[in-house]
Amino acid sequence: MRIDKRDRFVNSPCSRRGAIAAIIAATALILPACGAPNTVPKVQDARAALETSLTAWCEGKKPGATSQAVPPIQSIDTDWNHGRQLGSFEILRDQPSEGDKRFVVKLKYFAPPAEVEAVFVVVGSPPIAVFREADFTRSMNMDNNPTAKKRR
Repeated sequence: MRIDKRDRFVNSPCSRRGAIAAIIAATALILPACGAPNTVPKVQDARAALETSLTAWCEGKKPGATSQAVPPIQSIDTDWNHGRQLGSFEILRDQPSEGDKRFVVKLKYFAPPAEVEAVFVVVGSPPIAVFREADFTRSMNMDNNPTAKKRR
């Protein structure tokens, strides 16, 4: 039986320790990046993003990305998207939630005049996304929800 130099190296205790050390080092470098990113903003950041988004709506700006905001904010609201004008808003309270930040907001519309309480969901870190609760639910369950109909 012939023994090659490569066989001796591969089967030596030094090479096994080196391989184990390399695996441990690679795991230590890769493992921290494998975790799910934290997509829940801090309460004060979520509230600030919601205020920025709703203020833009009151000022007659288009829904979508708020370009001046730091961090960037993406606003998703069917009423706003369909052109409903918001006159004012008041953030009433936080609503307990595990996977996101939720706020109950009083909205006062211009035309047609109306006052409603709505729940807004804030997620992301950054960019931060601000959804009306119905829009958030629709986006999370896209296969089973029809598109919202435009109000006349």
